[in-house]
Amino acid sequence: MHYKKLHVGDTVVEFHNNWLGEETVIVFGKIVSKKSSILGTNHYFEVQENGERAKYVLTTKVDANLQVKIDLLRNGDLIQTDVPIDFGTMPKTPANLEKEKGLVCLKQYDLQEALDHFKKSLDFDAKDPEIYFHMACAYSVLEMPLEGFRSLEKAVTNNLQDTEAILNHDMLAYVRMHPAFEDFSNSRFTKIDESQFLGEKD
Repeated sequence: MHYKKLHVGDTVVEFHNNWLGEETVIVFGKIVSKKSSILGTNHYFEVQENGERAKYVLTTKVDANLQVKIDLLRNGDLIQTDVPIDFGTMPKTPANLEKEKGLVCLKQYDLQEALDHFKKSLDFDAKDPEIYFHMACAYSVLEMPLEGFRSLEKAVTNNLQDTEAILNHDMLAYVRMHPAFEDFSNSRFTKIDESQFLGEKD
């Protein structure tokens, strides 16, 4: 069993394999690739980074001394090579209880209570993009578009992986109907023209 955490700027790539040869690659807490291998394989995945899609290839291999090693490419550039993977297990991530409580309240449309829990959950992890995304959902249903836009912008700048959800999630319908949304979408959800919110209560 091997485990390694690689840092590429703000992106954290975790690699883990088990005694059966099952390899797992995790980015921002989400599984992006899973394969079985004995002597090595290639893992292809994409990561949302500051509104742009970065293409990665993580290659596992075994050298003559049976040492497991990793190469990592980003957009075709080799950025880490022959990184030795030590024996170890993947650490368990502690639960963000306030986030979980917020999700329960959000599903029940107890929106203000959900927001209270989500705001508290930021003390646990202020870089969790899902928290900001769910806050945007609550603000949208409460018809508070500017706060919704701001939360979505924070979600994307903290590398929200599923940006398509902004275009499809039912709870964000009110935000999407706002006149400022087209420009916001064209900026890959990173720039808000707050002049379009003048006179609105938020």
